[in-house]
This record gives sequence, C-alpha cells and structure tokens, in this order.
Amino acid sequence: MPPSAAPCKTRRLLDFLFLREYNKTMIIDYQTAALIIVDVQNDFCPAYTSGGKSHPEGSLAVAGGGEVCVPLNAVAERFAGRNGKVIATQDWHPKNHASFASAHPGKKVGDFIDLGSVQSQILWADHCIQGSQGARFHDDLNLDSVNLIIRKGSNPLLDSYSAFFENDRQTTTGLDGYLKAFSISTVFLGGLATDYCVFYTAMDAMRLRYKTYVFTDAVRGVDYPKGSIEQALGAMEGAGVGMIKTSDIPQN
Repeated sequence: MPPSAAPCKTRRLLDFLFLREYNKTMIIDYQTAALIIVDVQNDFCPAYTSGGKSHPEGSLAVAGGGEVCVPLNAVAERFAGRNGKVIATQDWHPKNHASFASAHPGKKVGDFIDLGSVQSQILWADHCIQGSQGARFHDDLNLDSVNLIIRKGSNPLLDSYSAFFENDRQTTTGLDGYLKAFSISTVFLGGLATDYCVFYTAMDAMRLRYKTYVFTDAVRGVDYPKGSIEQALGAMEGAGVGMIKTSDIPQN
C-alpha cells in the first residue's frame, strides 16, 4: 500500500464503521454487522420440490427466486458463527389487503392506484396471506441462524416493501430500533425482489445511515415495469450502496 494511502484507509475504516475493503476481500466486524434476508417466501418463488414435498409456483413468482437460498444460507451461517445478527423479513398480508387487485373491482394486476397518502401503489395478485403456504419461507432457506423475523404488510390498508418502513414512509417496522439496540452499523442484503423490497430496504438503510451492501448473486427481481431491475440497481449504486457477491465474504 502506498504511504499516501494509509491515512485514507484509516479514515475509510472509521467512516465505514469498521467494515474494510482491501484487495477485494472484506474484513468484517460481525459484532456490528447484520444480514437482512428479504422475503424469501413461497409466493415469490417458482415451483420446486424439497425434501420430497412439491410446492406450486407462487402467485408472484420471481424467475430464479429459489436460487437465492444457497448463497444466503452460507452467509447466514458465517454471520451466526461469528455472533453477527441475521434478520429475515416476511410479507404477512391479511385477506383482501388493499394492495391486491382483487380488492378493487374493475382493477387488474399491474394497475396503479392511490392508497391514502401513498401515491401510485401497484396492485398485485393475492400473495403471502397470513398463515398460508404461500406466506411460508422457502423450504430450502435455513432459518436456524435467524435471530429475528420481521413481519410486514399486516396493515390491511397499507403495503410495506421496506424492512424498515411501511409504504407511507413513516410507520416503522421496528427493525431500526432493533439494530441500534445492538450497535449495528453495517447491513448486508439479499432476497426478493431486487426492484421492490430489496431496493426499498437498501435505500432506507442508507437514509438511516447504515453502511449498506447488496449481494448481487443472492437477489432476483420482478422487472415490472420492464427495466425496473436495472433502474433499481443503478439507483442503489448511485446512492452509495455497495454491490458485492457472497464470495467476497471471508470463508474463515
């Protein structure tokens, strides 16, 4: 390392709250880091068979959605083994939720409406209904390492993409308080979907002053409207979110 780079590296270590990047390897203080696994649920995944049990295609299946389980399980195990925090979020809607197209006669999936203070809410197919098979986590997602499950979207009149806030951008889920209680300063994200719940979670994490990274090999997107995945990735990167792969995390 050139001598002139040393002060810069020191400042970077402090400014990035004890997470350092050097020669493409990461040294993480797991005591101040958390992994957030976003919405890896059956309704967001294609049909699959696990442990001899078959699951139909989810009502909002994301192409390749189940593929995020393997890399996320590996990272979660590393976090848990080093006393890092692992959080999983779960869409948890009541029947007839206001974000469902079926709750609005004459509307169809993909239409946009205003829901109270929330403008341009997209209408979705019924999904992740409380207690349903579709709301369950993907069978291949190992929850043994998870410290906390955040259920969101339970308000029948308000959707919730972000792990931190509902879509009114004011009602909190409690995640920020949990992370601050454990002095967490850096978060790593993976899950579904890149252009919705992962995107909003990452942007809120930056707004709340967490150093934020997204595992690009452990996310999959909806891409509706067309191009939304590319736009989301560009917006996150432009906001300062780090784009890395799970292989960048040290193996030992």
